[in-house]
Amino acid sequence: MDRVLAGRARVRAALLWLTVTAALTGLGTLTAPAVQALAQRPGPTFVDALVQACAVAALVAGVLLWLATTEVVTCVLRSGGLPSRRAAGPVRLALLAACGAGVLATAAPAHAGDGGAPVGAGTPLRAEALAGLPLPDRATASRPREVVATAVVVRPGDSLWTIAARRLGPTASPADVASYWLRVRALNAAALGPDPDLIQPGQTLRLPPA
Repeated sequence: MDRVLAGRARVRAALLWLTVTAALTGLGTLTAPAVQALAQRPGPTFVDALVQACAVAALVAGVLLWLATTEVVTCVLRSGGLPSRRAAGPVRLALLAACGAGVLATAAPAHAGDGGAPVGAGTPLRAEALAGLPLPDRATASRPREVVATAVVVRPGDSLWTIAARRLGPTASPADVASYWLRVRALNAAALGPDPDLIQPGQTLRLPPA
């Protein structure tokens, strides 16, 4: 049974290597003109240069995949198709090291701060770094503003209506005056007594914000 499984593993490994090799050959055929053009004379336009650079990147990725596949298939064939506890080969170690270096390079990008010191993870963000950047609308006050009522001294002939109208000004409508009059009466209920229309000259009343 072990020999049958080992034989199947070797066949699958060989087929895998042939498939990756054929794919790399096709990729090389497709990207060869762009790679050759980039090596001789990039461009002439930005789009052309970008296509050429992408072709080179695709070809490099294909070569790395082929190297990793070759290393794995070689391990399978050397072990007779049976599971092996051998340490990772040099190709896989090189690929893992390259991937690790790329992750570390992009995980915490450094930005130049004062005096050339890098500003990255764990460094407090200075206010100057946000200068000119659009910020979302948010409440800036730590607590609501306190509303202070205004005091007024009752004149001879005054009523709550006339005091409200004088407070709001000549542009106030009768509905505004009536609404403000009710607010004045509610704010001074303790001082006015049972008859809110009975106010005395010299009496001090509190007026809510207009």
